[in-house]
Amino acid sequence: MLSTSLLPRRQLLLRRLLAEFTTDKRGRFLVVTGPQGVNKEHFIRELAAELGEFEVIHALRSTPKLPIVVADEVHLANPEDLKTALDLVHGQGLMVLATVPHRIDGATDVLALPPLTVAETAALARQIVGHCTPTTAHRLHDAAGGLPQLIRELLDAHPIDHWSSDRPSIAIPEHWKTSVNIKDPVLRQVASHPFFEGCPLGDLAADDLVDAGTLSFEDGTLRFVHPAERSLVKAFTPPSQSISRSEWETTQAGVAKLIRAGDLPLARLHVAALPLEEAPEERAYLALYEGRDFAHSLPSSPLTAFHGLASWNPAALHGVNPTFDMFVQALESGSYSPAPYPEAVRDQQIHDLLSGWLALVYDDPLTAKKLLSRRRTGDSELLSLWQTAFLARAHYVLGEFHDAAAVVERGLATGDRTGASLMEPVHLWTGAQVAAMTGRQELAHHYLQRLTVPEDSFLIQKLSAAMGKLITASMTSDTRAAALAGERMAAIVYTTNTQQPGFWPWEDMYALSLIRNGRIDAAAAVMDGIPESTIPSLRARNLVPQANIQIQRGATARGVKMLSEAVDAITSVNMPAYEARILFEYGLVLRRMGRRSQASEMFTRAEEVFLAMGAVSLAARCAGEKKVAGVGQRRSAQGLTPQEEQITALVLDGCSNQEVARELSLSAKTVEYHLTRVYKKFSVSSRAELRSLLLS
Repeated sequence: MLSTSLLPRRQLLLRRLLAEFTTDKRGRFLVVTGPQGVNKEHFIRELAAELGEFEVIHALRSTPKLPIVVADEVHLANPEDLKTALDLVHGQGLMVLATVPHRIDGATDVLALPPLTVAETAALARQIVGHCTPTTAHRLHDAAGGLPQLIRELLDAHPIDHWSSDRPSIAIPEHWKTSVNIKDPVLRQVASHPFFEGCPLGDLAADDLVDAGTLSFEDGTLRFVHPAERSLVKAFTPPSQSISRSEWETTQAGVAKLIRAGDLPLARLHVAALPLEEAPEERAYLALYEGRDFAHSLPSSPLTAFHGLASWNPAALHGVNPTFDMFVQALESGSYSPAPYPEAVRDQQIHDLLSGWLALVYDDPLTAKKLLSRRRTGDSELLSLWQTAFLARAHYVLGEFHDAAAVVERGLATGDRTGASLMEPVHLWTGAQVAAMTGRQELAHHYLQRLTVPEDSFLIQKLSAAMGKLITASMTSDTRAAALAGERMAAIVYTTNTQQPGFWPWEDMYALSLIRNGRIDAAAAVMDGIPESTIPSLRARNLVPQANIQIQRGATARGVKMLSEAVDAITSVNMPAYEARILFEYGLVLRRMGRRSQASEMFTRAEEVFLAMGAVSLAARCAGEKKVAGVGQRRSAQGLTPQEEQITALVLDGCSNQEVARELSLSAKTVEYHLTRVYKKFSVSSRAELRSLLLS
């Protein structure tokens, strides 16, 4: 049985499903579809084992005894049994993981398990027999239709040492031989075409073969239903009738073509077979989009410019074309003037990307969204990864969290499919923030786990990973994790100048985490090093920690005025995600100062914006803070104040003083003070006694 550990794409699919299913606890009816031989059954058992204890029911013919059920061949189930299972899914939260050859009505989730790629075929073959050249991988993939079960059967048809040569023969296993007519001219014509591309119908008379289930007809092309039958027919087709694919041969031109097509895993497979001195530019492209550095001996070009962006080296952008010059000018001057729209189609995508990025930096997210969403026939999929990464940021600051999440998933899927991991941390940065704010904590945790990048990664990757962890921790009141992520950010930017205003703003969240840990001087040192900027959203965000520092140092009136200026600045631009956060921070300050009515007003405003965006987690925090503020509320029957009630509830949930302090944005000493008052009111002297009294 094939292990998913051999197949990274499938392991990633499994991890995404786990994150989704453990975040949303409702019942599920997942159907995994795909052709016979794609190993659907093994995939759902791997998933079930990760979810918990499960039982296997064939075609749902018995009543489930456990909350997780694996059901093979659900399409064969009795309609009444299927209805019963669906009722349990929706009524009692049953989780059914099923395999089917096609979609079925009633499923809550559908996953079409894809065949392996050529690069994955090579990886699988190397795991099984230890050696596989690019040509052999293509031939195995073609013969098996990318189905892992058939690939294994082809490999098992010979001893292991047979596969050690560069061009080993491939034999058709005996049990593949069926009653199919290997001399049928139509079948031979279809078999002569690559399996995944299919054969154009033309004037072929194939109706009988389609009706018999030997061939399928879709999108104007004919294909064999079963790859094994195609391989059998092809094996007996004369060479003069076969069509060979030139890209099977490993050449520099072939590698360049694969890169242009966005198939980097296959390009890497082929370039590894070339002498090291060949294909320097192609190797550079592959290294860049894999997140690895490369030699800088190449002439100035868009490739070296994107290397400059990835490593945040503006000098590499000079003189490449007017669009890159526009970007450099914005970095150096703090403002920008749009460059003329290029006539050459190949340069238009770069113009949309960089202009959209600049519009986002300079508080025009609507224009950014328009430019970053633009697509043309022939656009590079590799450049589209840059576009989707910053398009997700545009949706985020506009408060369009659903759209941001969808763009993140699209970008991650494109990165997985093309084998380009360079922009993955930028996508995950937005994905983690949105998931945390919308209450999908397991998904946020899944994204954060993937945000671990090696030390030798490009700066754009390290910055995005650290910023994602910093901001997500800050939003969930994990001040310790936020401070650690901020220290990581400080270490990253120590050797590289990232002080171009608006491009990588992180200091405000780090400074706030330091303030909440009582490190006022350290927070002031962070904020003192920030250059002035005329960008309203950046100025508003930076005013929040600066105001807190002033208040902590006794300049209360000045601090409150600065917070009022921050609110005015952020409401002047269309950036709800930042507006809600600043209103919330203002409310925290007002509550601590005892201005309960004003604090409640700020929390109400913030709550409304958070709810409009779908940020239910932070909306709930606003509601909690209003309760702590206690405006218009009476004491409880036990004489507890609203704040004492909240502290007591968290203590009963098992939270430590530090955890309570983080949750309620208080100091640990304040929590200790209020908890001592609670002990007195209930005539107890410890947490254990309080829990025993109230939970018994």
